[in-house]
This record gives sequence, structure tokens and C-alpha cells, in this order.
Amino acid sequence: MLYKRIKRASKSALLFLFLSWDLTPGVAQGEPCPIQREDQRAVVSYVYDGDTVRLDSGERVRIVGIDAPELGRDGQPHEPYAVESRDALRALLARSKNHVILQYGNERRDRHGRLLAYLFLPDGTNVQRVLLEQGLVMQVHVAPNTEFADCLAPIEQTAKLARVGIWSLPEYEPGLDSRSIPADTRGAVIVRGRVERVGRSRHAVWVNLEGRVALRINREDAARFGDLDALEGRLVRARGWLVADNSRYQDWRMNLSSPHSLEVLD
Repeated sequence: MLYKRIKRASKSALLFLFLSWDLTPGVAQGEPCPIQREDQRAVVSYVYDGDTVRLDSGERVRIVGIDAPELGRDGQPHEPYAVESRDALRALLARSKNHVILQYGNERRDRHGRLLAYLFLPDGTNVQRVLLEQGLVMQVHVAPNTEFADCLAPIEQTAKLARVGIWSLPEYEPGLDSRSIPADTRGAVIVRGRVERVGRSRHAVWVNLEGRVALRINREDAARFGDLDALEGRLVRARGWLVADNSRYQDWRMNLSSPHSLEVLD
């Protein structure tokens, strides 16, 4: 009788330990960029590409903090490593039978209505970190969703120094030359160029690069970037979504909201 009570107690203790481990993702696994809070548990039903998935609820999720190469649509070719990025995400999620934990971004929806969230496997694995390690995505920084920017930066840097995946391509490292951007460029890119002038309008600060490329920073965000006027004449590199503008002042425009997106090279 005493033996049975001890046996039952042992089973209860083991169950308690298992549940405790399961509810603290990242800690037990030594994840270098662990989850900060668990907002939702879900199952992924479809992987669109390396940074967008659909949950079994039908909710589309844009993974925060990374951008994957684009898959070709309407007969257009895939960007390099687009298929590899999507397939790597599928394989990673398959490890947990597509079960994931979501940490919502500080801003929870994008302009397309998609949920903005960081993804983690139930064992605490940071999905963004793994894809960055493999060189299949790059970091992007859109305030206020920059919770993991500092933690993931050295992960990306290691992949870049090893010239893994996308970092073997000149459009990522050293980045597109602002003086010769291909006309069909779209989406998230890295641009480098020398600053010709820094100007201001009513709502924004404009950092103008050679080649009629303008980096636009909202005035309310500008203080976080430090002394922007000191950038005149400096060689810089910026990452974000580049759009054709073809205005009186520039041919290309990139909106920046976080200083993580802007790097001084000289």
C-alpha cells in the first residue's frame, strides 16, 4: 500500500515537472532569444512563404522582425532563396506538428489586416532566430515591433560574415547601390549610398542619398536616430521597404521608423 502511494506520488511529480517545462518555453531549451510572453497557442495550417503563415483558425500571420525573399507570382520568377526559405519554415514547423506559440507584436495588425506576431515552437525554439541562422531571411525593423531586434542582430551578423544563403548575394551584402537601383526592385531591400543632404518637411525628416533615393523618417521618430544632420556626406546603409516614388524630389522612397534600420559605414 505504501509502495502504491509512493508510485502515484512519483507519477504526479513527473506530471508536474512536465507541465512546468511545457509552460516555460525557451528557458529549458537554452534559447538565446527566448519568448517574452505567451499570447496564443495555435496550429499552422499553411505556409505561404518564409515569413507568412495561416493558422487553422483561418487567421493569416505575418512573422515580425524578418523578411523572406519573394516567391514569384503571375508568371514572375522566384527571388533567390525564396523557395528554400519557405521550405525551411515548413520543415521547422513540422518538428512540432505545426504547433506554435505566438507572441503578438506591440502593433498587432498590419495594413492588410494580418496578425503581426513572433513565432516559437512549443519547446521554446525561436523561429525567427533559426531562419536568420540559416541565412534565409533578413531582419527588418518597423517600430514599435522591435522587441527582438538587439537579440537577433548578432545571429544575422554571424550568417552574414559566413556568407550563408542570401548573404552570398551582392544585393544583400553589401546591398543595392543607391545610384543604380534596378527599375523592377520591389519589397524589402538593403540600400547603401552617400548622403547628399538632410532636409525637413512638415511631417518628416528626409535623408537624401545619391541616385535620388530618399529615406523618410517621421518627425516623431526622428529623435531616436540621433543627429541626422551629421549624416551629410556619410556613407550609410538602410533596410526597409523600397517603393518607386518618381516625384519632383526622388525616384525611390524608403520609410524608416527604427534606428536599427540605418547603419553608418564610414
